[in-house]
Amino acid sequence: MNITNIDDKIIKRSHETGKNWKLLAEEYEAEFWEDLNKLNVLHPDIKLRVTDKIPEILEFIEEIENKGFTKVGTDGSVYFKTTSYRNYGKLHNVVLEDPSTSEFALWKAAKENEPYWESKYSKGRPGWHIECSTLASLVFGSHIDFHAGGIDLKFPHHENEEAQSCVYHNCGDWVQNWIHTGHLHLKGQSEKMSKSLKNTISIQDLLKEYSSDQFRMACLLSHYRSSIEFGPDLMDAADKILKRLKSFKSDVKAFMNGLKVDGYIDEEALSIQFLECKKNVDLALKDDFHTAVCIGHVSELMKTTSRMINSTDNHSCLKSPAFDKVLLQAVLNYIDKLFETFGISESNSSKESSDEVHIDNVIDSIIKVRNDIRIRAKESKNKELFKICDEIRSKMADNQIEIKDHGNLSSWSKIK
Repeated sequence: MNITNIDDKIIKRSHETGKNWKLLAEEYEAEFWEDLNKLNVLHPDIKLRVTDKIPEILEFIEEIENKGFTKVGTDGSVYFKTTSYRNYGKLHNVVLEDPSTSEFALWKAAKENEPYWESKYSKGRPGWHIECSTLASLVFGSHIDFHAGGIDLKFPHHENEEAQSCVYHNCGDWVQNWIHTGHLHLKGQSEKMSKSLKNTISIQDLLKEYSSDQFRMACLLSHYRSSIEFGPDLMDAADKILKRLKSFKSDVKAFMNGLKVDGYIDEEALSIQFLECKKNVDLALKDDFHTAVCIGHVSELMKTTSRMINSTDNHSCLKSPAFDKVLLQAVLNYIDKLFETFGISESNSSKESSDEVHIDNVIDSIIKVRNDIRIRAKESKNKELFKICDEIRSKMADNQIEIKDHGNLSSWSKIK
């Protein structure tokens, strides 16, 4: 990932606030990484900052100049001549009526009171597009398999990146696959979220109402190329999937621990659906990363499995407990790994804090005591003891804990 730590917006903000542009850029970057951490987004393996690579950027510009694709303005700014590059417009799939109007800056001559670096052209700084081409080329060279960005960057930013990079590397295609993501809209608004339109929600404000898992699941429920309408309906749908995941894991745990004695696993039916689910998820991911389809197939597998586990039909003569547990563990491991791959932190028990584990132990103890009371109530037919059990269930539900009774045993799961 390249870090743009010098551009027009940073300079403008520096003038408005009186802050040094370097300190301002560092503050913005620190806030960016902090937001990624809050959203459980992995950091890139390599981070390159524009101001650390000015000599390399100038070398890139000079090579394009040597090949005859630049012109120098009267102020010392350097521009890429799109009229000289016959494939310009290939990403946007348009033919420009007047290509000369699409010339873009490779090097911008500094204005008064602006930061600058020395070059043979002028005192100035890199243009926006050239920094991306240079920094990516330093790492990947003349061939990039995947390049991602918002759909609004397709033209002119990515078009310009591709053009100047193909000239520099003397290749037909610099990037093999472009991944353009859709925009995030507030419900009822057609414009994308933008600071200039004042219709944004900060990560900090988002996480006051929703968890990072809920937001990530909302994204997974939409194809990455599609725009997302952010609002209560979408977040409720995401929350339901996460609750289903928690309930499913609780059911499997209860069955494996012998708490759901009436549950019946139809081995053949579940095995067939499990294999179909894995195949369909694999196909969906190969079909342009269609995560929404993946979530649909996994949800059906969880629903079927939970229905079997919670079955009250008596199939004791047909049961094969050992195989049931092997099959269930395989299903659980697969779903756990898939959601972990998708970045859903709650699907990975190793990421739970020690406090959460401690609370789980406390809840286990409460459920055990309540279960002892239930058994005594049954044996003595004591209605008052049953009322105590009901009151405990109600109080636990008030705290987002659902208790499920299975004969003489009980299990619990977090509602939220």
